[in-house]
Amino acid sequence: MIPFLYLLFFLSGAAALAYQVVWVRSLQLIFGGSHFAVTAVLSVFMAGLALGSHLLGKRVDTLRRPLRIYGILEVGIGGFAVLFLLLTEFYPYLYLPLARVAEENTLYLSFLRVVFSVIAMIVPTTLMGGTLPVLTKFASEHSREAGEHVSFLYGFNTLGAVAGTLLAGFVLLPKFGVRDTSAIAIATNAFIGLASIVLAQRRVFPEVERAESSTDHRFVAREGSLGNRARESASPSVSVEMVLWGIGISGFCALGYEVLWTRILSMVVGASVYSFTVMLVSFLTGIALGSKAFGFFIRGYPGACRTPGRAVLLFGSVQVLIGLTALVVTYYIRDLPSHAIRIQNYLLGTGISEFEVRQGANFAIAFSHMFVPAFLMGAAFPLAGKIRADGGKSAGDAIGEVLTYNTIGAILGAAFSGFFLVYLFGIERSLQFLALINVGGGVLIAGSAWKRPVATWGTAAATAAVIAALALTPGLWRMWDLKYFAIYRNNTRGAFNTDFNMKDAMENTDVLYYAEGVQATVSAIKVKGGSQAFITNGRIEASNQKEGIQCQYTLGHLPMLLNKNPKRVFVLGTGSGMTLGATTVHSSVEEIVLAEIEPKVLGVARTFSRYNHDVLDNPKLRIVFNDGRNYLMTTKKKFDVITADPIHPWFSGAGYLYTTEYFRLAAEHLTPGGIACQWLPIYELSVDDLKCVVKTFSRNFRYTMLWLTRNDAELVGSNDPIVIDEQDLERRIAAPGVLDDLKSVDMGSAEDFLAYFVMGTRGMREFGEGGVLNTDDNLYLEFSAPMSMDVPTQGRNAHALYRYRESLLPYLLPASGRAARKTRIERIERNFRSGQTYALAHVLFLSGGYRTPEFAKAMGELERSHPGYAPADFLKGEVRDLAAGTPTLIRSEKFFLLDAAGRRVTVEISAVKVRIGEERAAVVFVDNRTRKIFGQKYIDAEKNALEGSVSRYAEDVLANLKVGYRREADLAERAGKSFPPADTTLRKIQEIITSMTGGG
Repeated sequence: MIPFLYLLFFLSGAAALAYQVVWVRSLQLIFGGSHFAVTAVLSVFMAGLALGSHLLGKRVDTLRRPLRIYGILEVGIGGFAVLFLLLTEFYPYLYLPLARVAEENTLYLSFLRVVFSVIAMIVPTTLMGGTLPVLTKFASEHSREAGEHVSFLYGFNTLGAVAGTLLAGFVLLPKFGVRDTSAIAIATNAFIGLASIVLAQRRVFPEVERAESSTDHRFVAREGSLGNRARESASPSVSVEMVLWGIGISGFCALGYEVLWTRILSMVVGASVYSFTVMLVSFLTGIALGSKAFGFFIRGYPGACRTPGRAVLLFGSVQVLIGLTALVVTYYIRDLPSHAIRIQNYLLGTGISEFEVRQGANFAIAFSHMFVPAFLMGAAFPLAGKIRADGGKSAGDAIGEVLTYNTIGAILGAAFSGFFLVYLFGIERSLQFLALINVGGGVLIAGSAWKRPVATWGTAAATAAVIAALALTPGLWRMWDLKYFAIYRNNTRGAFNTDFNMKDAMENTDVLYYAEGVQATVSAIKVKGGSQAFITNGRIEASNQKEGIQCQYTLGHLPMLLNKNPKRVFVLGTGSGMTLGATTVHSSVEEIVLAEIEPKVLGVARTFSRYNHDVLDNPKLRIVFNDGRNYLMTTKKKFDVITADPIHPWFSGAGYLYTTEYFRLAAEHLTPGGIACQWLPIYELSVDDLKCVVKTFSRNFRYTMLWLTRNDAELVGSNDPIVIDEQDLERRIAAPGVLDDLKSVDMGSAEDFLAYFVMGTRGMREFGEGGVLNTDDNLYLEFSAPMSMDVPTQGRNAHALYRYRESLLPYLLPASGRAARKTRIERIERNFRSGQTYALAHVLFLSGGYRTPEFAKAMGELERSHPGYAPADFLKGEVRDLAAGTPTLIRSEKFFLLDAAGRRVTVEISAVKVRIGEERAAVVFVDNRTRKIFGQKYIDAEKNALEGSVSRYAEDVLANLKVGYRREADLAERAGKSFPPADTTLRKIQEIITSMTGGG
C-alpha cells in the first residue's frame, strides 16, 4: 500500500502548487503586482512551509499514528484554504484604509503586505510544511527502505507540483477561473485527508520489526544503520552538521537560479502566463526526477553512502556539480536567441499552429537550460536528509530539519537575487556568483569530510576572493554580449532568423540604453539611419515610427481634449513617455501623477525626450513607483483624466488592467465630467478578445467612444455624457505643443482629429454583445490573448470594428442656426461616407493587400471625392514608407560557368537596394537562384543624393565582378574550356564582394 501513499502525496503537491498560484494572484490584486509585493507574498508562503517542517519535524517522534495526523493536516489545509477565500473578500475593506494612511511609503506598505499575508497564509502553509516529516515518520515505521521512500515521497510530491502547475496554467485557470480552481484544490485536500484517516483507522500498513525502540525510527540501509556507526564515534562529525548549512545554501542558490533564469529566458520564450508555466514546470520536473533518481541510486549502490564521510563527500560533490552545470548553462545563454529561433523555425516547418510552435519551443528552451541543474538539486535534498538521519536523527526529524533549512535558504535566495543581485550586478554576474557559491560551498562541505581544515577554509577564502574580484571588476570574465540581449526582439523573428541577419542587426543597431531592473529588462535601441524602439523583456513596446507615435499621442491628447478643463491627470505606465508628455502640453494641467512599476523604464523615456517634451523634467509631474491599479485602489484622489498605456494583454499580469474590476476602479476615480482612456491593440488579439475588452469597458462607463488609429484602438469612457464642441476643440488643438504633436500624425485640426472616431456608446455595446466579460476571477483575456501571438489578426479585427461605425453627429454640441446645422450635417455625412471607403482601404492595408486593385481603387476614390481626408493621407504615407522599404532591384549581372560535371550553369548576381531611412540604404548582393547573400554594404548620404550614391556603388561592384569573371574566363579558355569552373569562380566573386563591402 506504500505506492498508494505516493499517489496521495502526488495529489497533495498538485493542490499545493495550485494554491500558490491562486493565492499569489488573489493577494496581488490587493497588494499590487510589483516585484516587492509578489515577493512578500511568496516569502510568507515559503516561510509557512519552513515553520511547518520545523515544528512537525521536532515533534514527529511523539506521534503515535502519523498517517492519521497526515490526514488531519490535509483536511486542515483544505479548511484554511476556505478561510483564505473568505479573508480575501474581506481584506480590501481593512487593508485599503490602512494603506491610505501612507499610500506612497514603500516600507509601510511592505509591512502591511507581510502582516496581511501572514494572517491569510501562515496556518495552511505551516500545515503543508509538516506533511513531509509526518509521512517520512510513517514510511520509516512501515518499511526497511525508508531512505528510498523519502526520496520517492519528495519526488512524487514535486511531480504533483509539476502536474498542478500544468493543470493550473493550461486547464483549470483558463477553463474554471480562480475560485473554482481553489475549490478543486480544496476538494483534493479533503479527499487526501479523508482517505488517509480511513486507511489509518483500518491499519492496512503492516509495521516492520526493527532493533530500535518504537519511538526512534531511523533510516535503515541495506548494510546496517549508519546512525549506529556514527554514535560509536567519539563525537559527532562537523561535516554532518555542515550539510544543514549546505542544503540551506542549495536552497538559496536554487531559488536564485529560478528567478534569474526565468528573467532571462522570458526574453525569448515570452512573458505570457503559459511561458511562465512552462519554465516552472521545467524546473520542478528536474527537481522531482532528481529526487526519485537518488532513491534508485541508493537502492543500486548502497555502498556510496556506507559511511558518514562518503555520504558527506557525495553531497559536496553534488553541490559542486550543481554550480558547474549552472555555469555551463550561463555560458550557453549567450546564444539563447539564436537557439530559440532555430527551434521555432524547425517547428514552423511541421505545420503546427503558431501557438503550438511557441509552446513547443518554450518547452525545449526551458528544459534544455533548467533541467540538469534542477535534477541535481532534487537529488541533494533526500541525500541531505539521509545524512542527517544517519548522524543520529530520526527520519521525520531529519527531513523536517533539512526542509526547514532548505526553505529558509530559498526565501533568502529569491529575495536577494531578485532585489539586490540583479539591481547591483545584473543577471549574468548574479548567475556567476550563485554558481561560485555552489562550487565553493560544495568543496567546503566535501573537504570537511577529509578533516583538512587548511584546504577546506582555503577553498572558502578563495571563493570569497573570486566573488569579490568579479563584483569589483565589472568587465572581468564576461560571457554574454549584452548588446545581443538589448537589441533582440522576440516579436520580430525575421530580423534574427539567420546568422547573417543577426550579425547585421548587431553591427547596425545602436543601444541607447539598457538596464536589468527588478521588474523587467528594458532597452532603447536605434537602427542606424532608421527607427528607434523601446524594448521590454525582448518585445517592442513603443517606437518613433509614425504609427507608434500616432497611437501614443492619441492616448495622451484624446482624453485631454474631450475633457473641458483637465487639471489633475493620472497616467498608468511610462513607456516611451510620449503619452505622458502629450498630457503636459495642455495649459490647464496642474498635476500629473505617473504610476510606473519598473523604475528603469525612466531611462528609456529619456532617450525619447525629443518626442515626449522632456516630460521627466516637468515640475508638474509626480512619479509613484507602484502597480498602477494598486495605486488607484489605495488613493483617495480623483482625476479629471485617467489614461492607460499598459503592455500587451498577453503579458502575464497585464490582463488585470483589462478586467471589469479595473475599469470600475478607474470610473470611481474620475471627477464629474472626467475622461478615462485605454489602449487596445488590434494586433495579436482575436475578434473575440476585442469583443471581450469592449464589452467589459462598456459595462463600467455609462458613456463610451472608440477611436481607431493605424494598428490600435483607443477606448474612451466617462460617467457623464461626452459632448464635443468643435469650435472649442479647434481652438485647443491649435495651442502650442498640442498642434505640433497632432499635426505630425495627420490629426492637426478638429476635422482631422474627429475623422478617426469609429463608434460611440451604442456601437460599442452592440459590438461587445456576445463577448465574454473579463473579470479578475475568470482571467479570460490573459489566457486567450497568447493564442494570437504572431498571428496576423489586424485586418479581421479592423473589419469587425468598422461594421459598427456610427455617425459622429449625435456626439457633437448642436450647432446654432438652421444654416449652420445643415452645413454641419452635410459635412458629417460626407466624412461618414469617406470613412466607409477608408475603412475598406484600411482593412486591405492591414491584411497585406495594399498592392491590390481594390486598395488602389478605394484610395483613388478618396482622393477624388475627399482630398485631404486625414486618415487616408496617413495611410498614403504608410504605403510610401512600405514601398520605399521594399527591396528593389538595381541591376543584375549574369555569369556563365561550368559545374563539376562539365555542364553549363548560369549564375545571376543581383544588386538589391533596401531602404533603411531617408539618408541610409543597404545594397545587398544576392544569387538569384540560390538566394545566397554574398554581402551587403550600407550607404549613408543626404536625402537627395542617396539614390545616386546607391546606384554608383552597385555599378562599381558589378563592374569589378565582370573584370574578375573575365580573368577566370581567359584562364579557362587557355585550358580549352568554354567557361570558367563554377567553384573557383564563385569563390572569386565572393572574395571581390567581401573586399568591397568590408565583410558586411
